[in-house]
Amino acid sequence: RDRNEVVEEMVQHCAEYYGYSAELADYWSKLIGNPEELIEFFEANEKHRPVTLRTNTMKCRRKQLQQVLNQRGAVAEPIGEWTKVGLKVLESTIPVGATPEYLSGHYMIQSASSFVPVMALNPQMNETILDMAAAPGGKTTYIGQLMQNTGVLFANDLKKERCKSLAANCQRMGLSNVIVMNQDGTTLGENLPRVDRVLLDAPC
Repeated sequence: RDRNEVVEEMVQHCAEYYGYSAELADYWSKLIGNPEELIEFFEANEKHRPVTLRTNTMKCRRKQLQQVLNQRGAVAEPIGEWTKVGLKVLESTIPVGATPEYLSGHYMIQSASSFVPVMALNPQMNETILDMAAAPGGKTTYIGQLMQNTGVLFANDLKKERCKSLAANCQRMGLSNVIVMNQDGTTLGENLPRVDRVLLDAPC
């Protein structure tokens, strides 16, 4: 048998073993190319990712939040040097979404990857900014935090039922510069003033 047949058979076995459809496993195989890296990719997907938090610097500092969480029974440490607000929770004896600090808006439970679009947007104080697909508010509240409650932040979501959690998170995090909207994104240009920056991190 030639190499292609062996790799094809290996991909089929990987799909069965890791519980993926044959089509998806084949797609990843073609995308990654190297069989060893493909297996490393499947293995990485099996590993549990830690819960990550974003510190609300309008209410506390990351080090202070880390100490409080550690005292409450959660082992938290900085995500990495690339972010000054992120913490990862390695283990916890408490639900991190129900602490007094969470309820009073000291942090947001948010994937580390969703910090990046806001960092790329680089919002500035006193700007007018639009987040086009804003719910449930992780990126919106980070934008508002970086704006330090100045300027105007329009937070739009197409689905009305998702705007409730968006508004609640903005309030919990202490933002007063956010206007929550429920419109089709294609009509926003007709209804909004000129904006300085737009974030569209569209749903998958």
